[in-house]
Amino acid sequence: VYTEVDYTSPVGIVLGSEGQGLHELTLKRCDFVVSLPTSGPVKSLNVSVAAGVVLFEALRQRNAASRSK
Repeated sequence: VYTEVDYTSPVGIVLGSEGQGLHELTLKRCDFVVSLPTSGPVKSLNVSVAAGVVLFEALRQRNAASRSK
C-alpha cells in the first residue's frame, strides 16, 4: 500500500496505465511496487488521480520529516 513506503529518501515513482498497469520489464526493474486501495465498484483510479495521491503522501512525509529536524 502506498502509505507503507518511506518517501523521505530518494525515490522514483513510475505509474502504469489504468487498464494494463506496468510493463513486465519495467516491473522487474522496480525495487518495490505499491498499490492504492479502492472500494466499491471502482477497480482502478485514473493515472493522474493516482499520481496526485502518491505525490501528496510523499510531500506529507517529507514535510513531517523536515519539521522534526
